[in-house]
Amino acid sequence: MYNSIRYLAISLTLLLSGGPLTAQDAKDFARRHLKGLSDQQQADSLLRMSENYAEENPDTALFLANIALNICEKSENRELLPEASFRIAEAHFYMDEYQKAIEYYNKAASDEYKIKKDSTGFLADMLSYSALCYQELGLSEKALQLNMTALKIVQKLNIAKQIGDVLNNIGTNYFSLSMFDKAIEYYSKTLELDRKSGDSSALSISLNNLGLVYSRWGKHQEAIRFYDEALGYTTDEVKKSIRFSKIGMTWYHLKDYDKALEYLHLALKIALKYNQEIKIGIRKNEISTVLVAKGNYTEALRLNEEALGIFRKAGIIESQIITLSDMGNIFRKLGQTEKAEQCFLESAALAEKSQSLYHQARNFKNLCDLAEAEGDYKKALGYFRKYTAAQDSVFNIEKHRQLANFEILYETDKKEKENQLLQLDLKLKQRNQRLGISIIIGLILVLLLIYSLLRVKSKNLKQNQLLFSQEQALARLEIENKEAENRMLSDRVFAEQQINRLEREKYQAEIDHKNAELASSTICLVNKNEILGEIREKLKNNHHADNIHEVVQFINSNTDIDQDWLKFRTTFENVHPGFFDRLKQDFPQLTDHDIRLSSYLRINLSSREIAGLMNVSLEATNKSRQRLRKKLNLEAEADLTSFLVSM
Repeated sequence: MYNSIRYLAISLTLLLSGGPLTAQDAKDFARRHLKGLSDQQQADSLLRMSENYAEENPDTALFLANIALNICEKSENRELLPEASFRIAEAHFYMDEYQKAIEYYNKAASDEYKIKKDSTGFLADMLSYSALCYQELGLSEKALQLNMTALKIVQKLNIAKQIGDVLNNIGTNYFSLSMFDKAIEYYSKTLELDRKSGDSSALSISLNNLGLVYSRWGKHQEAIRFYDEALGYTTDEVKKSIRFSKIGMTWYHLKDYDKALEYLHLALKIALKYNQEIKIGIRKNEISTVLVAKGNYTEALRLNEEALGIFRKAGIIESQIITLSDMGNIFRKLGQTEKAEQCFLESAALAEKSQSLYHQARNFKNLCDLAEAEGDYKKALGYFRKYTAAQDSVFNIEKHRQLANFEILYETDKKEKENQLLQLDLKLKQRNQRLGISIIIGLILVLLLIYSLLRVKSKNLKQNQLLFSQEQALARLEIENKEAENRMLSDRVFAEQQINRLEREKYQAEIDHKNAELASSTICLVNKNEILGEIREKLKNNHHADNIHEVVQFINSNTDIDQDWLKFRTTFENVHPGFFDRLKQDFPQLTDHDIRLSSYLRINLSSREIAGLMNVSLEATNKSRQRLRKKLNLEAEADLTSFLVSM
């Protein structure tokens, strides 16, 4: 009785404790308060404490859950083992260590004790949490697979709340994969369950999700319908502000700017009422976007400046980057080039500071366009090089991220296979132990039968039948062992196939990168020839210079198209070996001009860029493309570039 009261008091202390707890605090607490409790009570208290600190102090939560796991593993009572693994996974999740979290979610889900007694959907929860980790890693296909398995489990258990949650998760997976029709299908199923339950908060969320999908899909009228209905179920005024914002921006996409401003001003009013500084800045940015579309640049600029001040005060770098870029575009529309350039440069500097390559590239592209519009081609070329360098870095990072995700997927699948093999090995050992006991018992029975045979010869037939049945059991065991070996071999072959696939994808990524480099160098040639051509024309028109002829000759020597073509052809052959030979072999009627045009199209150059490289007009280039289509016998609907890529 004393221990029970003491246990309850400790549990209440753990649940009500509010401040941050360090690992040393946890040790001291365990030493002072858990002494004298049973193993199960100690583990249970530690797990409750871990749950309490998981989100705000995951390091401490992880430490406590590991102590509980050690207690559970040493104790004969294995009831809390799966929860201990779950709490460890939860701590890793809040530490953004998703691969570790997946490992422990799988460990919790594979606990034999919990699975046999599970009637609460624990296994489905573990699968859904693992799916969330995969989703965070960008592996939506794997997340979808796990959620589909979780859905089968909760549907079998008929747990309405979990069915709705899993359906919603599946909708989110499809949304991430841009499979909007499937996302709507599963979000609609969630909405149907929410309507049956009558939960207004859940209804608001489900309707809002459907609005988001339709909005991303570009079906803004349908999005408005769902956003409006979601607003009707929203009672929290702060959440209403979010709904007003989404409706306003959807009307903006529908080009009904007056309605857009009406809803956005309602959202801003709520943000001002509750003094939500960050939300105020966001709403002002949104209103500014609509005002720009209406041509009210002065008011839009004022709102952006106020939003920028809020973001600077709060230290939100990304919002500052976006706002400065928007201001640069407004100044450009107002013809204030210097101010526009200052905004773009400051935005680019902040993007570099925060290592945001996407925003760097966007700002350098704006600066390039600004310089080109002003006729400063040298500056434009410099910004263009910075833009392409940032774009290349984005490309490389994305490819590395994809490869890393594939490696994570392979490693987690490999660990899942290893866990399955370990479980199979454990079952085989248990079966062998049972077999050994059976053999011993059988031998004892045989001895008893032999002894009995000396006394009762009539039992001889029964003894033979028993021996025969035991031999059959041994034969079945050998067959099962062989089958287990075959399954292990099959898993090993599958793993090798996965490794080979990853190597092929890595090789393809390298080819794509070389293609990008080839295209970039070719565009530089185009830009060089265009700039030199313009300089040549200006020099020809200047009749007062004495050395015009000498300069024009120098420019002509630097725009040697044949020499550029030979350099390009050598580089192209390194990236796409055999392309020219295959093209000439399949279509011998092609001229050298056709071959050259085909190679430029193969790397996705535009007609304008090809015209610059071949020193012909844009109209001549388009006619050459039409003639090439006829020589290649292409149908009207066939894509010329796609055909050349497939060569």
